[in-house]
Amino acid sequence: MTTAEEYRLLGFSAEDQTDAEKLSVDPVLVADFAAQLRKAIGHMPAEGELKAPEDPLVSLAAYLETLPDIRRYHQELGVSDEISWATLADLGQQLKVNRRTHGTFGLATHWWVTTYWTGALYALGRLQFMIHRVPDKHPVPGVAPGEWVLGVHIAETGPLTPEAVDNSIHQARAFFAEYFPDQPVKTVTLGSWLIDPYLLDHLPQDSNMVRFGRRFTPYGEPYDSQDSAIFFTFRSHGLGQLDEFPQDTALQRLIVERIKAGGTWQTAFGYLEL
Repeated sequence: MTTAEEYRLLGFSAEDQTDAEKLSVDPVLVADFAAQLRKAIGHMPAEGELKAPEDPLVSLAAYLETLPDIRRYHQELGVSDEISWATLADLGQQLKVNRRTHGTFGLATHWWVTTYWTGALYALGRLQFMIHRVPDKHPVPGVAPGEWVLGVHIAETGPLTPEAVDNSIHQARAFFAEYFPDQPVKTVTLGSWLIDPYLLDHLPQDSNMVRFGRRFTPYGEPYDSQDSAIFFTFRSHGLGQLDEFPQDTALQRLIVERIKAGGTWQTAFGYLEL
């Protein structure tokens, strides 16, 4: 059973902890997904290899049940408690995002949690880094298919100051060399609407977001990702609510203005040498 201290370290709000403690889901489904998670921990399963349950709350129950397993893996690997809990605390963050977006207790992003609940992703300062192989269908310049890279992910935890980003990249360079020596990495990749060329060209060039995006050399073909821009900026999927969204920042105004003008936000890809 998850303790009050563990809920705190997992980043649960008091409201989400109360709802989690009352969670009532099919124990057979929970046991099945928990067994999959235990088998996958430390093996970095490929995308789609884990079959997450249809009910996100079944996933949540399985994550809580296997907390001792992923914590044990971190400890055996030698990862500090600080980094371990900072990584796993994204679970509480995802619950908060769900409540803010939908107004209810839930875990719409339950599939995302598998990235760190199986030991592939770590929070290192401002950024999260996931170690994975380059897929054949989406090659990265200078990296052979099947080689290991670090996919960077941006949690909603504060500004992307150059100092914070430099610190995270420095940590990642040392962390993965020490704890994953058999999976050497030399490249960091990013797939995000935050490096849509239109965004980088139309926000103030001295903004943290633009300076972050300019670190990455573009590659591959962008794809339309209108919902990502709306969701991550306004925590809404409502394209019909453009006039209701706040317009307090340059980013918020740019998102809405481009859509109203008939434009489409895209997810673009970039890489940098570690």
